[in-house]
Amino acid sequence: MGGRGAASVGGNGFLPPAELEKLSYNVISYDDPLGGATFPFLEQTRRAWRILTRPVDETADPHPVHTFSKAGETRPPTLRWVNGSQVSDLYVDGMTTEEFLEATGLKLDLHKGGFVLSKRISRVMRPHFVSGFFNPDDVSIAYMEQPPEEAKIWDGAGLISRRMLRKMMLSEDLPPAKRERLENELRHARRVEFTVMTPKGQDKGHAIVADNLRDENGRPVDFLLPQDTKKEVRLENGRTFVGLSFVHGHNDMRLDIQSLINLHPFFQEDKLLDWLKDEGELFVQAVETGQVAEAMGRIDSHTTLEEVQAWPLREYFASGGHPMWFRSHVKSLLNQHLKRLNHSTLEKMRLPIPGGRHYVMPTAVGRRAGIKGLDVPRGHIHIDDKRGTAWVNDEDWLALPDSPKGEGIAGILGGADNDDALWLHPFTDHDGERKVLAWRSPNQVGEYVVFKPHAASHPLPWTTSVDDEGERETAAYPLADSRNLPPRVDFTEPAYLGLVNPQTAGGLSQGEAYSVAVMEAAIERAIANQGALGMYCNSLMLNKALYGRLPDNPPAPLEDIIDSAVKTGADLSQVVSWNYANSREILESKIPIPALLHQRLSVDWSDKEKRPPLPRASGIMGHDTHWLDRLEAGVKAHIEAMQVKRDELVNQARPPQTVLDAAVADPGPLSWARG
Repeated sequence: MGGRGAASVGGNGFLPPAELEKLSYNVISYDDPLGGATFPFLEQTRRAWRILTRPVDETADPHPVHTFSKAGETRPPTLRWVNGSQVSDLYVDGMTTEEFLEATGLKLDLHKGGFVLSKRISRVMRPHFVSGFFNPDDVSIAYMEQPPEEAKIWDGAGLISRRMLRKMMLSEDLPPAKRERLENELRHARRVEFTVMTPKGQDKGHAIVADNLRDENGRPVDFLLPQDTKKEVRLENGRTFVGLSFVHGHNDMRLDIQSLINLHPFFQEDKLLDWLKDEGELFVQAVETGQVAEAMGRIDSHTTLEEVQAWPLREYFASGGHPMWFRSHVKSLLNQHLKRLNHSTLEKMRLPIPGGRHYVMPTAVGRRAGIKGLDVPRGHIHIDDKRGTAWVNDEDWLALPDSPKGEGIAGILGGADNDDALWLHPFTDHDGERKVLAWRSPNQVGEYVVFKPHAASHPLPWTTSVDDEGERETAAYPLADSRNLPPRVDFTEPAYLGLVNPQTAGGLSQGEAYSVAVMEAAIERAIANQGALGMYCNSLMLNKALYGRLPDNPPAPLEDIIDSAVKTGADLSQVVSWNYANSREILESKIPIPALLHQRLSVDWSDKEKRPPLPRASGIMGHDTHWLDRLEAGVKAHIEAMQVKRDELVNQARPPQTVLDAAVADPGPLSWARG
């Protein structure tokens, strides 16, 4: 969707390739092919528009054709907002900020500063496949009267009626296959992400779909929401905006390097390599037997819809084609496995393991939606893969019985709310009990919860093989030992330095009238904070991998640094300095560092006077080699073995004689399958 290679200039054609390469920003344009998606508020202007997104510290002026300007002119953007380490500038042809706000009915309020306002703006300036502007009488919204504790249970949650889904209109520009898929979603979706804009402000979150939704007085309503409307952006054009996207979980997962390090030695390298081998053999079997559904499922859940639809082998396999008929198809299917390893695993160690990814929600929300039999005892979890939801006990959400600090699931998992996804790994513990390990990403050491699975919980089985008839051999709840987990975060007392002062979020244009110019304070803070979050995550990984724990004196909880970087704009400059000092301390200790972590050190190697010693590698392979180096070596060996197997199967590939005879007799029908 847009980008440097698609920097459209409207009716004037495209920039020459040489000029495209010079651009320091990405472009999304009104005339880009969006596959049926729309930017609803920009369409309200009935003007040409472009969104230019650049790094916060990029100062070069954009090309005049992207700002609807003449050569030599410098035109200010119509709207500007900050998103982490990036700035987005909206240009609407012939429209000032005031004219745009008047045309769209949007009212912007800086009472919480530029960072918070930017978060609200970015929510409405996103593409939608399913959205609409409605007469307010056609969208009934009820807000619940709740005591504070109950309100915490509903943080980020809501309910939507099936009737509301039936009211949603789809774009006329949707491709037929996409339209059919979305129409099916509107009929059958059980959980959605929603954005509602009214004169009150912006309501957002995840909603469970209820077939018969009523308010507290028994009247039918379209939305039932907690009283948490965001007032930084309001819609005052006599309409109610509703935007929806459909939420699905995944019944498979890939372990990221941060989670891998933070949860080690619960995840042992030998077991990780066994699971990697299982996946490799699954892809080999898919080629040899033609039973590709399971392997395709592993691919599809980790690629975008556009990438999946653009892969021609989907059509070939769906039409009954066998991978072993053509060499190119053998190579393509096995390369899907190798591609993810070469491009992801060796840099970020994203390894396939049993488990899934579903969105958390306390059962109170589901019961209010009318879901029958939703009773999750304390300490349990119900993985509901039909709704993409991990249901947890309401009381546990607020406070776990065993927590010495009275922390609940939400607090232990870094301030989670009901639109957050959990990584879920089922296992059989040392005591023989089945359990589920749950965590969020990104995470800090100790941010996890171990549950017992509810009797109705989906087991997230791990497929080890598929036979010629398509029968799956699966394993559920593999053996593991929860005693190998690090102490849970509420059982620790980190000596935080308090380097994030929430008061520094002030002064970012609070109380001023919105203009592009007043967003400069937010941009300056984003520049000062640039890199802090990534650097700190890297520092946490280094310390856990090298010392098995948090640093002795960390600057602040990870949750505070995330909020400062993407939400509040609190000053993180001291955190940046801490990261540089921590990496220097590690290097000067001369402790061997696994090769995978060398690039995660916070070091300015260009400063010759202050340059620390080069990282010392973990050494040659042996019993004292770091476990990350052993894991990396095992992954490389797997890649080499898979490449050999791929080449063997490529050499064996050949269409059956009947297919060859058919191709000679009538080459047309098979021409698409030759690859």
